[in-house]
Amino acid sequence: MKAAKLGSENVIWDLSALYASLDDPRIARDMKAVRRDAAALAAEYRGRVAAGKISPAELRKFMVEEERISSATGRLGEYAELMLTTDNLDEGAKSLMMKMQELGSDISNTLVFFPIELGQMDEALFARLVADKALDNYRHYLLFLRKQRQHLLSEKEEMLLSKRDLTGKLAIQRIYQELTSSFKFTVTVKGERKVMNGEQVRSLRESTDSRLRARAMKQYFGKYTENSLVITNVFDTLLKDHQIECELRHVDEPMGLRNLDNELDAEIVNTLSDVTRDNTDIVERYYTLKARLLNSKKLTLADIYAPISAKPRRYTWNDARTIVLDAYAKFDQRAHDIIQEFFDKNWIDGRTLPNKTGGAFCTFNLPGAHPWVMLNFTGAGRDVETMAHELGHGMHGILSAKQTAVNRDAILPLAEVASVFGEMLVTDYLLGRMKDPEEKIALYCSKLESAFATTFRQNMFHRFETRTHGLIADHQLSTDELRSIYHEELVNMFGDSVTIPAHYDMEWAIVQHMFLWPFYVYAYNFAQLVVLSLYQKYLEEGEKFKPVYYRILETGSAMTPAQILGLAGIDPRDKTFWQKGFDFMRTHWVEPLEKLVSERK
Repeated sequence: MKAAKLGSENVIWDLSALYASLDDPRIARDMKAVRRDAAALAAEYRGRVAAGKISPAELRKFMVEEERISSATGRLGEYAELMLTTDNLDEGAKSLMMKMQELGSDISNTLVFFPIELGQMDEALFARLVADKALDNYRHYLLFLRKQRQHLLSEKEEMLLSKRDLTGKLAIQRIYQELTSSFKFTVTVKGERKVMNGEQVRSLRESTDSRLRARAMKQYFGKYTENSLVITNVFDTLLKDHQIECELRHVDEPMGLRNLDNELDAEIVNTLSDVTRDNTDIVERYYTLKARLLNSKKLTLADIYAPISAKPRRYTWNDARTIVLDAYAKFDQRAHDIIQEFFDKNWIDGRTLPNKTGGAFCTFNLPGAHPWVMLNFTGAGRDVETMAHELGHGMHGILSAKQTAVNRDAILPLAEVASVFGEMLVTDYLLGRMKDPEEKIALYCSKLESAFATTFRQNMFHRFETRTHGLIADHQLSTDELRSIYHEELVNMFGDSVTIPAHYDMEWAIVQHMFLWPFYVYAYNFAQLVVLSLYQKYLEEGEKFKPVYYRILETGSAMTPAQILGLAGIDPRDKTFWQKGFDFMRTHWVEPLEKLVSERK
């Protein structure tokens, strides 16, 4: 299906709720205002917090004003990010993004006194203050900040670190993003030479032509190999930067900073990783079966997303939209109506553009705004699932908007719950409509591959990340060493079920999360397995489940992940809980697939 017939080329988001253009005079005006207001707020409160010379009402007043300032700063930064997303090489957007990073650093430095002084406040005084009813909406956040006190530096040191990041970590990350976004690939498809970006080349993994799949992926990873000198140095620098920050903040392990932000104990994360590693037999079992379905003795990694059908279904934008809306409506009309608004009000950008950021994402909404969804829609079956996934994020953002700004964003381990739940709704909706066993086989395969990508694959990234961060204190890692470590983790995931071409050892270099947000990836695995448990509850309880589900999404980050999951009777410390997720995969997807395959004529 040609791109011109998809309909996604006309799906362009409307960012006018933020600013009219990169030249909008309100941008400069708002930047000046937030700097002025932050300075005024600091002047009024600096020194009073640590001394305890502040009443509950005054502390609440501070929090309300701080939220307003941070939200205004966030709107500016979000506009810059969204404009840069659709064209990573746009000089105006790049310039604005740099200004926004500087602004964010300035505002952070101006207000950094607050968490430091809050940590210095007398324990008894803090306890009395935070217990006051005036701070009900802010209690969890203030307790969270208080727990961070042993990891904070002095005000001057925090300001220095923030300033240094502008020409350090943030600049290095920008080099990685601009370099990899500039990659272009000339690929011959059905006799026609085409110039593609990375996202388009990766979509060729779903081609029915095995030689094209292999050739495309060899060329794709080859580009990263050609640039491995820069990419490896970028990665090593970011690893070292993270190590130094952990040391300065007295955090014992590389994952510690992320766990503090996520309000999770390392024990929970390690249990999740270990249980996932112990269930990789599901991966081997599936890909051995898929080799039979493709009449192959053994698959290669270029084949793991190959379509089962000789003519895989392609979808127009309207096809995908209808499926996603109907799936959400089948769950609940309230969910449908929230999702509908994204389409009706142009909160989505579905285009595939030469310099557009790859993948997909959804912003969380700021006060007075709403989330935006970015997709690269190519018409593949996975794009339908991705649409449901990102719109699930959007629904989460709309529902959590009832929270005050500091509690509005979903806490990271649960940030993927609504998105993955949306994928599940689409899968069951499609299975319920299918009559042809071959269609069902293809869908079960697609669902398993998607679930593997969210669980086993993310755990593979997590293990690679953990190992490399653990080594950087001892020595700088070479490209060969990074490739060797990654190869070992590929083997851990796939076993002997697939052949691993040598160029796949460079796959670590494409995982943006490891370059931009250390130890983010375990949240995907966490959420997928949580969703499998929640979805089982939905199947068992029906209408009774929905209020609990909505409450989980509405809570945002006003509670810890363990407390939020407790609303549904889930204990993330229980090893058997995580195992139930993999048992769900076996009984609901692997076994029905094997049955359908055994019944084939």
